[in-house]
Amino acid sequence: MILHPPAAGRPRSAAAVALLLSAPLLTLLFQGNSCTAAEPATPNEAAPSQTLDLAACLNLALQHQPRIAAARASLAAAEDGKRALDSLHIPTIIDPELPIRRKQACLGVSAAAAALEQAEHDAVYAVTRNFYTVIFAREQERVARSVVDRLSAINEVARGQLQSGARDITTTDVNRTTVYLRLALTQQHKATSGVKRAVAALREAIGFGPEFQFEVASAQLPKLDVKLDLPDVIANALARRGEMARAAAFSEVTCLEVQAQGTGLHRRMETFAAGSDIHGSPVPLEEHNDIYKPGGIFPEMPTLLVGQRGEREKRASSFHARAEALVEGTRNLISLEAEDAFLRWEDASLEGKAAREATESGEQLAEDLSRDFNARLKVKVEDVVNARVLAAQARSRYNEALYHQILALADIERITAGGICAGLTELAGVRPQPAGAAPNK
Repeated sequence: MILHPPAAGRPRSAAAVALLLSAPLLTLLFQGNSCTAAEPATPNEAAPSQTLDLAACLNLALQHQPRIAAARASLAAAEDGKRALDSLHIPTIIDPELPIRRKQACLGVSAAAAALEQAEHDAVYAVTRNFYTVIFAREQERVARSVVDRLSAINEVARGQLQSGARDITTTDVNRTTVYLRLALTQQHKATSGVKRAVAALREAIGFGPEFQFEVASAQLPKLDVKLDLPDVIANALARRGEMARAAAFSEVTCLEVQAQGTGLHRRMETFAAGSDIHGSPVPLEEHNDIYKPGGIFPEMPTLLVGQRGEREKRASSFHARAEALVEGTRNLISLEAEDAFLRWEDASLEGKAAREATESGEQLAEDLSRDFNARLKVKVEDVVNARVLAAQARSRYNEALYHQILALADIERITAGGICAGLTELAGVRPQPAGAAPNK
């Protein structure tokens, strides 16, 4: 937080001094950094090399994730600032700003509480996403390993038949199976590396650094039978999302600023932004590429307004109009995000059904051909290899469809701030607690 020097030509009012020193609106709309040093999380609190399931990962994240700790500290700072203003017993006739600054501080606390709740939901989403990314990477590794084992067996049988003088086996057949085997090995190495990267991402989502060693418990990609309605998803997102609460609070604060500017006759008068960092968190930036991603509207309010009272009120009104546009822009962005997540879930669900049927048929075909080939029936090596590779591709695509469905559902839970529960975190028995509550133990 930057403390601005006093404006020349006018001493600070008691309300302005208290507002500046306590920064009650530090987290209006966007979180800033707290000046209070938080006690660092110690990985020793969790036993090294322990095995963690999703519930354990979520509980650790709610206790140790630095982004949640930062949000709690910002809320505490906002509450301290509000108490500082409430403790000033100055008659309104002496400082007419004070009642308005108190209302703004109260809105600042509400915005900070919404930011904390949002941070908790974001942490739950990050852990859930990365946990199932580990499970997905393991499934893909298992598929690759299975293909390597099966192709190795086919290659050995083909070599044996070639050496025994079988008429239907040629050197080309053996070389072809060797090529497929080498390609399958590269996929297996890639999948193994993917598991390691996913575990590293999960560790960060929980809130620890590389010194924290743990194992991810064995699990499967869940096959959830969820029914969603797009209007319901959008309505929950708009009603519960933290960004909407903070944008609305910021709009109310700017509206009160118009009143505050009308309380003084001085030519220079500070605004609430003199004691608040309204740009404390980044706003989504617009991207111009193959994916349409609109950017957000930045909040705007100078720390000082200059001019006659009417001129200052007029300028403050313009900033309030901008804040109202920010609310509408935030509403549109959240609606777009909710609709995009719903459509991703819908696409993944449809793809999953087709991929499951393809997997069942492909694996049955591969088993039948492999059995006939091992029995030295008239089956070409090429057909056996192609069937095995095709079955593995179908299984991999099915896993991918399940994974994308899980990601979309986890995103919907985050976007709606828990209003839509797909069952991912409910199965783990963990839900974010109300803002300001003690973490789960």
